[in-house]
Amino acid sequence: MEVNRIFERLDSLIYMGERVLSAPVSEENLVDTSLAQQWRTSSLSFLNVILGSDSIHYREFEERCKSSWRHEAERGLAILKSAKEDIEGGYLQKVEAIVSASVFSDFLEMAEHLLDNNYKDPAASLVGAILEDGLRRMCVTNTLPVKSGDNISSLNQKLADKGAYNRLQQREIEAWNKLRDYADHGHFDEYNIEKVNDMLDSVRKFLANYLK
Repeated sequence: MEVNRIFERLDSLIYMGERVLSAPVSEENLVDTSLAQQWRTSSLSFLNVILGSDSIHYREFEERCKSSWRHEAERGLAILKSAKEDIEGGYLQKVEAIVSASVFSDFLEMAEHLLDNNYKDPAASLVGAILEDGLRRMCVTNTLPVKSGDNISSLNQKLADKGAYNRLQQREIEAWNKLRDYADHGHFDEYNIEKVNDMLDSVRKFLANYLK
């Protein structure tokens, strides 16, 4: 989901909440049950995917917007509006990480396709590029300075020194970097397709674990 689409979806949920509150009902203190339930389900799904079930917005919406009482729908709408402000002002970094994860998944699938067709060298270069971009984003998330000349080694050093992961993980990343360098500099006999497959699987797991 692209960032623009995330905001479009959030706006549509806010609009749906306003519809819930404006729909005519027989009792003054109630809202339309069917419409409210649809809105609640969609809102919780969105908040879970974008901010996580442990976020205050998800937990508050789940707890305070349970039934068809009008005041609960008003609370739910207020929570969505608050979520929009927080995403724009503070949670956007996490949103961008989610989008990045989706993009990385697409490129990793491209690398897998290359390997399936025995193109180990471009696959190794591609996985290395994805890893480097992921490390750059992790540095930003960890408030570490990133320079245009930084590479996998320097980014890896910063993150390990910061404690983003342990030294064992740092050494594993250096091994991936070495394989990527072989591919980029034409030393194709220094590795085989099994090594690239292992690198692909490991980088995929690494990004899933650390790019959050």
